[in-house]
Amino acid sequence: MPQVQATLEYLQQLPLYEQEKPYWCFLPPHDGYDPNLQRVDNLEFEEHEGILIEDLREFENPLPHVDNYGFQVLLHRSNFARFKTAQDVEGYRVETEKLLMATMGAVYVKCYDSVLRKNIVFQREHLDLADPLHTEGPARGVHNVINRYMSDVDKTRFLKAGYRIRIINTWRPLLPVLEDRPLAFCDSRSVDPGDLVAADRIIPGNVGEVYYLTYNPKHSWYWLEKQTPEEPLIFVMYDTKAGPHARFCPHVSFKNPNCSAGAPPRESVETRSIVITMDG
Repeated sequence: MPQVQATLEYLQQLPLYEQEKPYWCFLPPHDGYDPNLQRVDNLEFEEHEGILIEDLREFENPLPHVDNYGFQVLLHRSNFARFKTAQDVEGYRVETEKLLMATMGAVYVKCYDSVLRKNIVFQREHLDLADPLHTEGPARGVHNVINRYMSDVDKTRFLKAGYRIRIINTWRPLLPVLEDRPLAFCDSRSVDPGDLVAADRIIPGNVGEVYYLTYNPKHSWYWLEKQTPEEPLIFVMYDTKAGPHARFCPHVSFKNPNCSAGAPPRESVETRSIVITMDG
């Protein structure tokens, strides 16, 4: 199937955001506070139907690359299919670091976060930042990541001219074939600067920023039909290097209109890594 039409959620373009910065706050349940009843955000979204999403399996060479589109399909068989212990999680992080080191020619990779996801209904006492449509990237959020996860020795070595720092996500399904709620990626070249709205993301002990995407009919969307665990996707969330190349990648899961009846709920593993390469 070369393409699908699906419904995607975008951030509304509200006059409110000219006076009040968008924000989203996660507070665990406690006495006197129920996150399912008391709102702690000012985000308003709108659905856009009939969004064309092209299938990467129908793509002619050259295939999309993380440097131009903002995302890329890799061929890689992981040694980890299920994550039952902390050692499994740590092993997958190390494996991811090696994969990104080889793929991007990096001199330093630190996988600082990994998240297991499953498409189930949950209440707000469970935190899931995968949806709605967004891209991480404002400098404040990235500086928080660097300060938190890089050692002082590594910061002294790499935080200077001659090095390029990126935040790279990997996303891999854990099912033999993924049909339910696949991920769609927006070609960063189709995004105008005015389409992105910075929002505060507030978690106890941490304040970061993400970009939310507002609707523009120019956006070009892609997905990988029936993605397998041997086809992880990588995508860029932030890049210190200025220029016309991809420095971010909006992404969102969507309801697949071609999903088979009885297909199992999506299960996936996502990582976030600091990737440093020579700036040449």
